[in-house]
Amino acid sequence: MTTATRTTVDLVRLTLGDEEITLSPAPAIELRLIVESASDSPSLDVLTPPSSPELKVAVDLIPTDRSSVAQCESWAARVGAQLGTKAGPWDALREFSLEAALSGEGLPYGRVSVPHLTITPGPAPFLDEDEPLPGIRIFTAKARTSRDGSKYRLHRA
Repeated sequence: MTTATRTTVDLVRLTLGDEEITLSPAPAIELRLIVESASDSPSLDVLTPPSSPELKVAVDLIPTDRSSVAQCESWAARVGAQLGTKAGPWDALREFSLEAALSGEGLPYGRVSVPHLTITPGPAPFLDEDEPLPGIRIFTAKARTSRDGSKYRLHRA
């Protein structure tokens, strides 16, 4: 999901069974939501149609000053553990959903929801300074197709 306007993530709500995790910006900490398609490896069989691209969703914490990096890493580790980012190859991956409240001047939608996500296990949270806006990844997940054929929904503001 790419927008031409600056988008602010005001709130991220994760629902994992009966458990709900709410993330919101804090002093010196902002949220970043990434929704992007990542195509699977190309099919070499001419008779097999290519599969629909995989949709990846990630949430990062963005420390706005160096003093909040440790707090971000701790927060990301806690939330990541609840979601199962430390899952091993034999562990069952839990499905969860995401809803994010967005704002920004000229933004035609105010909310995005991804009803079916499966966590992608990853490393312990760390400040990734290779990004244009350095951040700490809480999780990366793969979106699953809903009954209506969609992987995510945009809701009007």
